[in-house]
Amino acid sequence: MPALAIDINDASLVVANDSAVLAVEPGFARVERGKILTGDVAKSSARRHPRQTSNRFWNTLGTEPGSAGVDVGKSAAELAYAQLESLWQKFGDGVTDVMLVVPGIHRTEQLGVLLGLTQECGMPVRALVDTAAAASVRPYPDRQLMYVDAGLHRSALSLIDQDGQAQVRSDHPLNQGLAGIADAFARRIAELFVRAKRFDPFAHAEAEQALYDRLPQWLVELQRDERVELALPYRNEEFRVATERDAVFGAAHGFCRALTQLISQHRELGMGVVVQVSDRLAAVPGFITELGRLDDSLVEPLELGHAARSALLARASATAQSGGVKFLKRLPWRAEARLAAPSKPQPAPAVTRAKPPTHVVFGGIAYRVGAEGIAIGREADPQRRTLLVGEGSSGVSRLHCEVVLRDGELKLRDLSSFGTFVNERKITRETILERADVIRVGSPGAELHVVSLEGAE
Repeated sequence: MPALAIDINDASLVVANDSAVLAVEPGFARVERGKILTGDVAKSSARRHPRQTSNRFWNTLGTEPGSAGVDVGKSAAELAYAQLESLWQKFGDGVTDVMLVVPGIHRTEQLGVLLGLTQECGMPVRALVDTAAAASVRPYPDRQLMYVDAGLHRSALSLIDQDGQAQVRSDHPLNQGLAGIADAFARRIAELFVRAKRFDPFAHAEAEQALYDRLPQWLVELQRDERVELALPYRNEEFRVATERDAVFGAAHGFCRALTQLISQHRELGMGVVVQVSDRLAAVPGFITELGRLDDSLVEPLELGHAARSALLARASATAQSGGVKFLKRLPWRAEARLAAPSKPQPAPAVTRAKPPTHVVFGGIAYRVGAEGIAIGREADPQRRTLLVGEGSSGVSRLHCEVVLRDGELKLRDLSSFGTFVNERKITRETILERADVIRVGSPGAELHVVSLEGAE
């Protein structure tokens, strides 16, 4: 029976069958004289017609008027229906089964709206499949399994249990997405044109659109070459500016670091980790490099269309009772299946990162911090080196906090009931330390200074 899978992700909706990826298009829609245009056509004019264009309708999927965020008053559901209908008209001929691959962070009512839209389109949906479950096709014994993905406005980490099958245990969202990363790159490049040519692309809708149109190719060129000349046409002129790779790629550092920290926070102590990365995230410059900071980790970038095509292999698990549609968050392993998809995306070249601090200074002595860590408190920890602090101070616990080198970063973890301060700001749970940070324990307190030292202690 001919079958189709549609991966519903607003950064790139993917349509696939058993043998190939058929289409990839962004979750954009523009309303023009009552007609709804979707995908690349809408994206190609989004900067010229921002008030008539939306890329949030999949994220806010609902039926309320105006929920799409465009001035014409359309609901998010209307725009989503237009895009689904367009895809179904192109690829639905003769199809008898459809598997919808959906992010686990979608709310139940949003999934209900989505199913209603597919019924309006006439799609024979067999099941909804959680993206993380679909992407996880084989187990990794004795390692923790994770999946990370991103849409235009949200990202998510999914934890996968491996008890005989792939089962999504929990999803952890991050309210940052690929649209924000594209905006950060665009602003960084626009600043280069302003400084070098006194030309601001964001002051002209036509030039702004041209910048966003050329951005994907510029990022590809910067992955290949350390230094690239960027050319931006505007009316009868062409503005050119040269830039270094790190000057642009550094704009994504905050996002890459935030998502890596989310992964680090949900690791199980003492276990290695496997991080499966969607092709959307793997293409973000610097993200795979940032994941390389994680200790005892295996990073698996996935191929374009991997989740959609592997969901098709699970059709046998999708037989619902009473004619209903299942939402599958648990699937059998499908490692033996061969997915002849395009080659894996190549990680972007590393963006230069500062090395973490090496020592903390207390009482005039610098103490090197390694993977075993240093405990800080009123009493010695028999398991490891301890800095005894708190004499003459209140608010110091027996084991107050610890400093440890982990995942390529120097981290401070608060273990007290009183709180630990870094640069006079109370930390919550854990924070990353930088050179010249000052740790305060107790009141009036003992201070420890974070430094980097070369050579012998």
